[in-house]
Amino acid sequence: MSFNKKGREDLMQITNDEDGREINPHMPQYIINAPWYLKESTPSLKHQRIRKQQNSSTFDNWYQRGQKGQNNLKFKKGACTNCGSTTHQSKDCCERPRQIGAKFSNTDIQPDDILTNVGGLNYDAKRDRWNGYDPETYKSQIQEYEILEEKRKETRLQEGQQTESGNLDDEFKDNGTGEHQTQMTTRDPRTKTMTRNLRIREDKANYLLNLDVNSAYFDPKSRSLRENPNPHLPPEKQVFKGLNQIRLTGETLQMYEQERFAWQYAEQHNLNLNTVSLPTLTEKTYKQIKVKKEEQKIGRAESLFDRYGGEEHLNPQIDLLLGQTERFVEYEEDGLPKNPLKKKDLTKSKYLEDFFYGDHTSVWGSWWSDVLGWGYDCCYSNEKHSVCLGEKGKRLQLNKEARLKREIEEDLQKAQVQDQKSSPIHQQPPQQIIQQIQQQ
Repeated sequence: MSFNKKGREDLMQITNDEDGREINPHMPQYIINAPWYLKESTPSLKHQRIRKQQNSSTFDNWYQRGQKGQNNLKFKKGACTNCGSTTHQSKDCCERPRQIGAKFSNTDIQPDDILTNVGGLNYDAKRDRWNGYDPETYKSQIQEYEILEEKRKETRLQEGQQTESGNLDDEFKDNGTGEHQTQMTTRDPRTKTMTRNLRIREDKANYLLNLDVNSAYFDPKSRSLRENPNPHLPPEKQVFKGLNQIRLTGETLQMYEQERFAWQYAEQHNLNLNTVSLPTLTEKTYKQIKVKKEEQKIGRAESLFDRYGGEEHLNPQIDLLLGQTERFVEYEEDGLPKNPLKKKDLTKSKYLEDFFYGDHTSVWGSWWSDVLGWGYDCCYSNEKHSVCLGEKGKRLQLNKEARLKREIEEDLQKAQVQDQKSSPIHQQPPQQIIQQIQQQ
């Protein structure tokens, strides 16, 4: 099938854009059609080409940052209700929230901010951190550094530790007090920086205290060993007990107690107490409540002493204190000295013990027989709650045991005889039995 020139032109209609350039008819529609936010109705490839930036401003165009204008004497309508500035509203105010805003107090009205139009600046110029910085202000820092450098040189000359290079920063770092910290820092020649060592080189690292894989976990990022690496050792041999042990001592416990007080008091009295956002108020309230509790405790004790007495027992006698000895004495629950020769009372069960009834002199279960079972040791009776017969009962029980043994033996013999007669071997003639045995 062939097409003429006219047919091909109908199939492929060539269009031109706004600049008169031809658009390839084979190009897909999602490339030719411009996005909706460009608001271009005609097909064009203009949005695919690089556009020249209209804003030619660079870092040379500076603007004032953080400067204030003239002071306002009266509050103006539409200004910030907190500070009184007309360039922002109360929700955008950076001043501390006042108890009585400038709208009602009409005092301490803050000046307006100087707003600069940054529409002519490009992306990098708007975000330049040094925009508006005056380099002349750096001279004061240079002068301060030179003064410190001269003091360092004087100290170095007095100690007689001059070096041939004369560079004092390589081996020497002042912390503001004139004391160098060469042992606590390390110089890296590649980065020209000072790296602070977290421990003295003579000290043993915490992760070397126990090389067992299943021991306490060591975090290499923070260099912390929180758990005790050697919990099996006695306390006097444990050099390091973990960071958790350190965090639960000293003023840390007081901080935890104060935080717990803030939670409980805020929940009970519906007050906004927080150790993070309101540390001063929380600590002040905590101390006041603690003092009140101590006063109430002392007042309650005084009222009890006034009512019942006994205050003289709180002051121990000097004779008793000086009469202490190193002799070890143990005391019983009743307060008497413990006697080691005294036999301990056996603990009794919840059942009734050592109770004899029916004229018995022993308890049930003190005698055992293979034929009669459990019984009393005083009369060999195997009937519980029976009357004791003494020696006569023993003779009767022994005769009964012998008679039962005889009957059991006779029954066993009869059973064996019946089993032998009923077996198929005894029913056959003796000649057949001998033949079967020989064949086996």
